[in-house]
Amino acid sequence: MKKFAILGLVLVTILVACAPAATPQPAKALRTKANSGETITFYHFGDITGPYAGITTPLVTGFNDAVKWVNDKGGIRGAQVAIEWSDTGGKLENAISVYNRYREKKPLILFMYGSPETEALRDRLIEDKIPAVTAGVSGKGLYPPGFAFGEVPIYADQFGLFMDWLKANWDKVKPAKGQALDSPKVAVITWDTAYGRGALTDETKAYAESKGIKVVGQEFFASGAPDVTTQILNAKKAGANVLYTNTLAHGPAQILKDAVSLGVRDEFLIAGNNWALDLSMLALAGAASEGFYGPLPNVWWSEADHAGIKLLDEQFKANNRKPAERNVGYMLSNAFVDYARAVMEKTIDRVGFDGLSGAAVQETVATMGEYKALDGVMILVYGKDKRAPSKARIVQVQKGQFVSVTDWMTAPDLRPK
Repeated sequence: MKKFAILGLVLVTILVACAPAATPQPAKALRTKANSGETITFYHFGDITGPYAGITTPLVTGFNDAVKWVNDKGGIRGAQVAIEWSDTGGKLENAISVYNRYREKKPLILFMYGSPETEALRDRLIEDKIPAVTAGVSGKGLYPPGFAFGEVPIYADQFGLFMDWLKANWDKVKPAKGQALDSPKVAVITWDTAYGRGALTDETKAYAESKGIKVVGQEFFASGAPDVTTQILNAKKAGANVLYTNTLAHGPAQILKDAVSLGVRDEFLIAGNNWALDLSMLALAGAASEGFYGPLPNVWWSEADHAGIKLLDEQFKANNRKPAERNVGYMLSNAFVDYARAVMEKTIDRVGFDGLSGAAVQETVATMGEYKALDGVMILVYGKDKRAPSKARIVQVQKGQFVSVTDWMTAPDLRPK
């Protein structure tokens, strides 16, 4: 009996060994074309009824026009782009409430416009794996690297780039009058907010010292303040010959007008960050804006021969936008919708429509390398440990226009340690 059992086992072993191998199943092809009626939603929220409305409103209209243009061109791999928008009124508690509502829908990408919400939601974005593109580029909101990506160089980097240019060109650009003009001495006059303080960091102060530039004072004022003469006089008393502001619209305009009213405009070189370089500032400051400097990370409307500007002009006219909306916000929203389109297409090519997720989109943003949005209106580069672009040009207000006085420069990396 035992012999028969052994013989049976041998026969089974032989049969198994001789059986044909299972035919491998082909890998399921990625679906890179949208199903009929499929959509991709871009979520965004910001302030169009509060203190930042002057900048944010054109951001929103530009966003709408850019999405319409993408959809008219066939969408994203055949999927139409839908928009979900909410006004926060400039209040952080409203922004957090909107985010809580949006997160339940598992956004593939989110757009934000303020530094307070960028900082407040930094850890939530990581936890929820929602990539966010933000115009509020405080270093604390973007670093250590997470799921938030800045639309422009962080404010500390912008200040550093400005100081690079200032040091190299001081003999040519120093004010006509003023005090101790042998070297730049900077006072920062800015809002007492997360955005306003964005350029005032340990890293920028150390960088200034390394360049031989003294930061001799910092003065704060409230958004909408009708008078900053005290702050300007304090800066003069501290020995400043350069005033720098991390404000926008009425912020830089008030500094410029009050410097004129005090009779000290020619004693200071006055400059600000990229959001200060806008039509709203020009309109509010009037002639006092002449000579104002700052780092601009995008081309400007006056560069009419640029292919990206031609496209923006076409869209602006086609959508019957008002002249006041032809500003930096409208331009940057168009550039970043173009960027988001490219990111989504690369992600779909890699993981397919059925593999789309916030984490997959974040991976694309962090690895796709340089992208010239709208044919180079902006030059964008992110990385595994890099959360904001670095390219900008120094511009000056000349006869009511922003005129580039440098080629593209690379900002120093002054992210918070």
